[in-house]
Amino acid sequence: MRVSAVDPTEPALLEQVFKLPDQLEDVFDAMEKWRSSDVSFEVEGFWDLWQELPEGWQLKPARVQLFFYGPDFPSEFGESIRAELGIESFFLPGSLDTTKDLHFYQSNLKSLLRLNGDWSAKLRLKQRKLWSDSSEDLSHRLQWIAQAVSTARQ
Repeated sequence: MRVSAVDPTEPALLEQVFKLPDQLEDVFDAMEKWRSSDVSFEVEGFWDLWQELPEGWQLKPARVQLFFYGPDFPSEFGESIRAELGIESFFLPGSLDTTKDLHFYQSNLKSLLRLNGDWSAKLRLKQRKLWSDSSEDLSHRLQWIAQAVSTARQ
C-alpha cells in the first residue's frame, strides 16, 4: 500500500507491504490513520483470472491496483476510486474464430461484474465508467462479443 498526500508527485507518506488476507485489518487501520481530504491510497494485489498459457487455460493470479482519492486529491478523471484490473485480453478475446474458449472469458467477465457490483453496493458509488487502455470503445467490443456468442449458439 502506498499513501500519498497533496498530489502524486510528492514523496509517499507511507509505503508498506501487507500479507493479504491475513493483514487486511491492518490495511484498513493504516487507511484510517492517514485518511484526509488531500490523500490518496494505492493498494496493489492479485485476483484469480483464467489465463491462456501455452499449456492451456489456467486459473492464475493477475495484478490489480486500487486507487482511493480524497476529494481534494487530483485524479486523472476526477474519480474517487479507480480499479486497474489487468489487461483487456483477460476479459475479451482477440477474435471469435472459435467459440470453444469463450467460457473462460465469460467467467472472467462475470468476476469483473461481481466485483463491480460489490464495490458499488458497499461504497455507494454514484457513477462508474467502463474504461480500457485500448483505443477501442470497450462497451462496443462487449456488445460485439455478446452478439457473436448469441449467433454462435443458434
